[in-house]
Amino acid sequence: MRMSRGKSLPLSAAVLAVATLVVTACSVEGGAASRREHGDKGASLPPLPARFAQQTVDWAGCEGVSSEPVAGAECGWVEVPVDYAAPDKETIRLRVSRVKAQDRSRRLGSLLYNPGGPGAPGAADVADGTWTAGERARARYDLVGFDPRGLGASAPIECPGGVPQEPEDLPRTVADAEKAFTAARALARSCHRGSGTVLAHMDSASVARDLEVLRRVLGDDRLNYTGISYGTFLGRQYMRLFPDKVGRFVLDGVVDPARDMRQVALLDVRTDEEALRRYAADLVARGDLRLGATSEDVVRRITGLVADLERTPLRGPGGRRLTGSAVSAYLRTVTRQENWGRLTDALAAAVDGDAGAFDDMARDGAAGAGEEGAAGDEESAPGQEEQERTEAMGNPAVLCLDSRGAPRSPREMLDLADEFARKSPLFGRGIAWQMLDCATWPIAPTGKVEPVTAPGAPPVLLVSYTDDPQTPLENARAVKAQLADSALLVRTGQGHGAYASETPSQCTDRVVDAYLVDGRLPEGITNCPG
Repeated sequence: MRMSRGKSLPLSAAVLAVATLVVTACSVEGGAASRREHGDKGASLPPLPARFAQQTVDWAGCEGVSSEPVAGAECGWVEVPVDYAAPDKETIRLRVSRVKAQDRSRRLGSLLYNPGGPGAPGAADVADGTWTAGERARARYDLVGFDPRGLGASAPIECPGGVPQEPEDLPRTVADAEKAFTAARALARSCHRGSGTVLAHMDSASVARDLEVLRRVLGDDRLNYTGISYGTFLGRQYMRLFPDKVGRFVLDGVVDPARDMRQVALLDVRTDEEALRRYAADLVARGDLRLGATSEDVVRRITGLVADLERTPLRGPGGRRLTGSAVSAYLRTVTRQENWGRLTDALAAAVDGDAGAFDDMARDGAAGAGEEGAAGDEESAPGQEEQERTEAMGNPAVLCLDSRGAPRSPREMLDLADEFARKSPLFGRGIAWQMLDCATWPIAPTGKVEPVTAPGAPPVLLVSYTDDPQTPLENARAVKAQLADSALLVRTGQGHGAYASETPSQCTDRVVDAYLVDGRLPEGITNCPG
């Protein structure tokens, strides 16, 4: 199940990597307090005390936020309630950043940005210019980034138990499943103990209410917003809660809130299977026949390799056991074409009994990088390891509150994994087990799995690649059907986050900027070449 940030996050290899989770949720204990609101009973919330909207930001430099802030970058803090059902009680501070509009005389207001995840902070992205919007939008808007509650510098959660580690084999027996549940439950409880009350209030409805506080503090009549991946889900929650305050919204790499976690997981299974077949066909078309003379032969050879390794794992020169489960996890990188060359070399070597290439990939963190590519051997920057741990645990901290449907017991998880494995012997079992975190999360879910139609909100702009390995195009098509009169811009090619991306598209940026600056939505579905 995947719903990732718009930027890469290097992580260690992990079959159960939290970074590939999607909108999921669960409940095992301690959720009564957080069940009170957060979207389901928004109308019953007390009024927000005026002091939150009336606060001013003490803007200063961003040296502590970014190692290389861009010229003019400013950073500060905004105070929000921990629990909007009790706004006079505990508060936290959100880290915010700003780069002012280049054309101050024609400034249109603020454009808030969320990079996705959930788990990814956004203040540094704006402060250091990692995200800058399109050229016209950059000239007319103050670009504003923020670290969502519990993440980055905004009262970050603490999980002293670490992050999920890769098991050598996915559980196949009740005893092994119970061990996995026990370990995951202990990790989740360490987060509960270490993080304080904010952990129960990291749901997207609360973050959307934070966006409304930010809008009012920044002095904007309406919220103008760009969100990638999970950021599109967050934007939809704001549209549901504050339809009359929606300005110009760009939802890029779209998540469908009407899918529960099992539906999303099955979509991931299908996405991976389709990517594998594209990969196999490309190998044969290029004349690389190391894995087979036809695409069907390639798929059969890989499937047989995984089955053989389940029975008899290989040992790499570093001493690691190469199991079928591990190879299946590496195979999920097949959704990105830039991973195909290294993956082919490793598979061909393993077929010949040599696990060394996979051993190298494990050392480099390639499996954990998953959809984003290998992490490489670079030394971590100071504080990077702690940030990555917070981001990794930020995924379930948000997602397990937002949705529902995780298996409730080891037996149910095993049955679901068997069901998924019948649909995809290579990917099904591993994808099913990614629900483990929400199956053992210590706080009850508060969100709903349903379409967000946002009556009263203006039309918005949806953006997607034709081949998005993390949020498939069909998500954007489904959401377009849910949002009357909204437009969809489709960029040809593979990627995740098509607007103002690292591989820019003049067509895409021109269409999006025309909407952000001129308010001009394209009609229906518009296509941009790769």
